[in-house]
Amino acid sequence: MTAAIRVSDLRKTYGATEALRGLDFEVPGGQLTGFLGPNGAGKTTTFRSILGLTRPDSGDIEVLGLRIPGELPVLTKKVGCIIEEPGLIKAHSGRVNVEIAADTLGFGHDRIDEMLEFVGLTADAGRKADEYSKGMRQRLALAAAMLGDPEMLILDEPLDGLDPAGQHAFRARLRTLVEEGKTVVISSHDLADIEALADHVIVIDKGRLVSQGPLEDLLGEGRMRVVVSDVARASEVLKAIGMDSIADDEGLWVEASDGSEIIRALTAEDIYPAEVRRARNTLESVFLGITGEGDL
Repeated sequence: MTAAIRVSDLRKTYGATEALRGLDFEVPGGQLTGFLGPNGAGKTTTFRSILGLTRPDSGDIEVLGLRIPGELPVLTKKVGCIIEEPGLIKAHSGRVNVEIAADTLGFGHDRIDEMLEFVGLTADAGRKADEYSKGMRQRLALAAAMLGDPEMLILDEPLDGLDPAGQHAFRARLRTLVEEGKTVVISSHDLADIEALADHVIVIDKGRLVSQGPLEDLLGEGRMRVVVSDVARASEVLKAIGMDSIADDEGLWVEASDGSEIIRALTAEDIYPAEVRRARNTLESVFLGITGEGDL
């Protein structure tokens, strides 16, 4: 699949702090990619570099086939973004805020009604932004970001502060955009949100790439669940063929990606498991395992 974003050897230093240290990754086009990392990993710096809001010290960035920063003026018509808290004029209504965004970005007003309806704010468009909840402000920012019908959206913590109903509605709208062929890249503190949303995941830590690939591949790696009556004996049999395992009251967690060898080894010793299945990891467990940190 064609890469919508290519980042190569990206470096950025703030004083004595190395925010990005040779960062490399690719974002596939037409998918929703979760961009993850602990606090201080360099996520926001990366987003700002991609959008031309921060100039890296060195490295190459290509977005939708355009070199950044050289072709940034062309890119601004192709990418919508929400970075940190949306900059709304709270004394104005939601509709006026979107009109101002359209004028600032050089877009017409013909898509405003459509975008307000898309984010579910038609009925509240006349209310002042100061009266909006955080979730409503996030949805208004999404409407503004979508005015130019961009090919790509880059969203930094778009679900932060939304109640469960707001998160559900926002996720549904993002999936709709991906189904229409758009590329969406989001960061989030909530790994469950990314697990529910993403097709592809990129994990960075300390300014470098840790892991990237399809979400299913990332979650599918790891262990098999083996349910047996004689746990201790089954563990000994598997250990003899080089398979490590962890026992609990019902069976074993075995470090393996395929159950066929497990079944052959156990049945050869007259141990017949009631169940052998792939144990799906959670994104949280994978994230903690590859970064060693619990604070995004």
